[in-house]
Amino acid sequence: MEVVKTAGITPAQIETLAQAGVIPTGTPPAQVEVFAESCRQHGLSPFKKEIYLVAYNTKNGTQYHTIVGIDGLQQKAARTGRFAGVDEEQYNRDSNGGYKTAAELKAAKELPVSCTVTVWAIIGGIRCPFTATVLFAEYYPSVQAGRDNYSKAAVMPFNMIAKCARAKALKMAFSDELSGLHIEEEKAAFEDTTVSAAEIDPAKGVDLEALQTDIEMCSTLEMLALLYKSNAAYKAHAAMFTQRANEIKALDAAEKEGEDE
Repeated sequence: MEVVKTAGITPAQIETLAQAGVIPTGTPPAQVEVFAESCRQHGLSPFKKEIYLVAYNTKNGTQYHTIVGIDGLQQKAARTGRFAGVDEEQYNRDSNGGYKTAAELKAAKELPVSCTVTVWAIIGGIRCPFTATVLFAEYYPSVQAGRDNYSKAAVMPFNMIAKCARAKALKMAFSDELSGLHIEEEKAAFEDTTVSAAEIDPAKGVDLEALQTDIEMCSTLEMLALLYKSNAAYKAHAAMFTQRANEIKALDAAEKEGEDE
């Protein structure tokens, strides 16, 4: 694996993280740089496995996502001082507000169709709700289709889909803190969406939200160039890179002008 010194992480440490599975072996240097900066900005330690990098293989090439456990998301939300609780999960909620509990569906030997979770946050001194609904089939298609009887989602379907709903609600409530972070349980959603889109148009195989976060993490033109070259599909989104390059140049110019004064 090609290594570079990044954001306080030495080449030896990068090798250690790769061997521990925190960073995929063969990760492009630009992605390692962005990941290291993400660790620093989010205040999470890859050595404690609070945050790690996962590579998803698609027909359009390898896509990288920064992964954090649900506890890590809640930890960051709590740090803001605005986290104000989470309501109990609701399964198969309908348009009239009715829903099933996990116990009811379990007794009926049914898998959940959906899970709804509400996270509360203090906004301007007011306790505000942020409600998210996720579909079981989008996150665990193999379990839904009966092709998987052994994974955690097959054994603990209610717990696992509730985790996905809670993560989505947390990211809605604390978007400023959790932007660009994902939980491992979103893997199927990433892969299915990316693969099907890439079959039609390779450029659509790029997760634009994740790409925008990666671009914003680039603090130098060199980092930005390495990221741009790491995936051929990024050429279709060159305007995003150009905008960031102009921002970096403006910041560099302002810094130099300040030094001259």
